[in-house]
Order: sequence, then C-alpha cells, then structure tokens
Amino acid sequence: MIKPSSPTQDHLRHYPLSFLDQVSPMVYNPMVLFYSCYGITQTQFTISEKLKKSLSDVLTHFYPLAGRVNGNSTFIDCNDEGIPYLEAKVKCKVVDVIHKPVPGELNHLVPFLLDDITNITFGVQLNVFDCGGIAIGACLSHQIADGLSFFMFLNSWAAFASRGEQA
Repeated sequence: MIKPSSPTQDHLRHYPLSFLDQVSPMVYNPMVLFYSCYGITQTQFTISEKLKKSLSDVLTHFYPLAGRVNGNSTFIDCNDEGIPYLEAKVKCKVVDVIHKPVPGELNHLVPFLLDDITNITFGVQLNVFDCGGIAIGACLSHQIADGLSFFMFLNSWAAFASRGEQA
C-alpha cells in the first residue's frame, strides 16, 4: 500500500460525492502506459522506488484517491489508507503486446478487475517485460473521476517523478 507522504488535514477528511458521481457506474477506468526498454537506464528496483516515492508525494495533492468510498457511496473517507501498488513479471516483449494487443490479455496489466465493486478508488501495477520494457497499469474508480481528471492526475504524477531526477 502506498500512503500519502503527508497526512490529510482533518477538515479535508470527508470528500462528498456529487449526485452524478453517486449514480455513476461502479467500475474502474483502466489506463496502461507502455515504455520500451530503449532509453531505460535505470534498474527495475530504481524505477519501482521512484514510482512509489512520487506516488506517495502526489497523493498529498490528490488525497481522495488514498481514501475509501463509504458504504452508501455518498462520500470518500479520506483516511490515508493508501492505494494498492502491485508488481508483475510479463513473459513476453512490450512490442508483442503493442503490435498485436489482445483486449482480454491487457486486463492482466492493471491491478483490478474493471467491474469489481470495491471501496478502493485507485490502484497501480508496474509490469516488467522480459525485454526490459515496462507498462504502468492504473485503475481509477469512475465514481471519483472522469477521463480528464485521470489524465490530469497522471500528468501530475509524471511531473513529481521527473522532478526527482533533477534533485
């Protein structure tokens, strides 16, 4: 579990969901970002540690993602429980997946079943291919964010991760 690097302030611990969010389908929106082994100079351990550290840092700004949907789906309890972070080995090359994707097989690159109802709002899976390439799979609850919000979060996370290289 990756927790925010700073605790959520008490007055922000109850994040109400809008009516539309409350009635939206309880599914996860998936995203998989592929990176070939070309240009990757860091070890799998270094990449994983950088992803976890930057994720912890960015979660302080996107604190509802580290919380849990309450039982009746009217608010997010921003309790800093954290998000699941998984790592998987993939027994093929990135190019094989990109050139001939099999939609059902791509589901193995994300941390959750897409229609599994749970109170966890976000999860990440780092996939390491035999060739050295990686894929970062993420699932975000449709109840808490739409596609644009998902992209904004991923861009912020990338900025936090790249900032670490400059320090």
